[in-house]
Amino acid sequence: MSGKLIPVLALAALISSCSQPPVKEQGPRPVKLAEVVSLNRVEKSFSGVVSPDQFSDLAFKMSGPLISLNVEEGQKIRTGQVVAEIDPQDFKWEFEAKKASYQTAEAQLQRAEKLLSKQAISKQEYESTEAAYSNAKAAFEYAQNQLTQTKLRAPFDGFIQKKYVENYQKVQAGQGIVCLINPNKLQIQYTMPESSINYFSNPYSLYVEFDNYKGIRFKAKVKEYVEASPDGSGVPVFLYIDDPEFNLDKYKVAVGFSCRVILHVETGSFNEGAVMIPISSIVAGEGNNNMYVFVYNSQSQKVERRQIKEEELLGKDRVVVTEGLQAGEKIVTAGATRLVDGQQVKVLTD
Repeated sequence: MSGKLIPVLALAALISSCSQPPVKEQGPRPVKLAEVVSLNRVEKSFSGVVSPDQFSDLAFKMSGPLISLNVEEGQKIRTGQVVAEIDPQDFKWEFEAKKASYQTAEAQLQRAEKLLSKQAISKQEYESTEAAYSNAKAAFEYAQNQLTQTKLRAPFDGFIQKKYVENYQKVQAGQGIVCLINPNKLQIQYTMPESSINYFSNPYSLYVEFDNYKGIRFKAKVKEYVEASPDGSGVPVFLYIDDPEFNLDKYKVAVGFSCRVILHVETGSFNEGAVMIPISSIVAGEGNNNMYVFVYNSQSQKVERRQIKEEELLGKDRVVVTEGLQAGEKIVTAGATRLVDGQQVKVLTD
């Protein structure tokens, strides 16, 4: 870190030379904001994408020609809904044959039980009839199950992301028919360079900011990651959003949406609570030691005038502040000199 300690008087003179006394105004005043950055925190940003946390390639357990595939990509379906069906005729014949054999074996077992009670047959003959019944029952239940599985049903609510086959095509056992995705169970996927994976050994926090909701960050946690890069391109990391403010009914996020993953790593290089702010955000008040900034409240869209204690200049336009601010707060960087405490403002994006 390269820096230079700035006497309070010098900094006051520097700022007050380009500031004006605040002027009370009516109505929101346009301002630009910056985030207060912790000097005990390294911030890294990665490109991410929304991927499904629950998905399934649905397939039949037997081969046969498709006779029904009445879903389209993007279509919503419910649990138990029939997605596709293969020709059941051969399985119906097999089912009827096994059913007849089962019914015959059942009748024979009932007759054998009566004969055994009258000691008209031996115990060995009865056990042989009982074994034949058990085999016939198992074959019948298997045929029944096979017939039921000629219809492919959705195991959970979701939507069809992709169709792998077309109707009337002959499919093989285990061949993917459609990909079903649960839109309510999402995860974030991004790739981290191998050189950065050691950040996870320090105290850290993760946030996700979606491209279609700029400026809104949601807390996230690591779900899993691979210890080493499988192909040399980086380490795949999967996150889940655990922020109570994140609601899919309010924030329309879906599979394939782009986002930014922000990683904050605590380093402990400066005194606890030290933050960095742009010098343009500081306004000089009356007296040499009276420096303050305007902190933005996103709920009320108003600003709060807050006194700070500056410590050190970083580079040409950044100042170390040791009292009055917390990392993550938003402060005014343009338009501050004409604000008053409690004034409503309008935030300019650029």
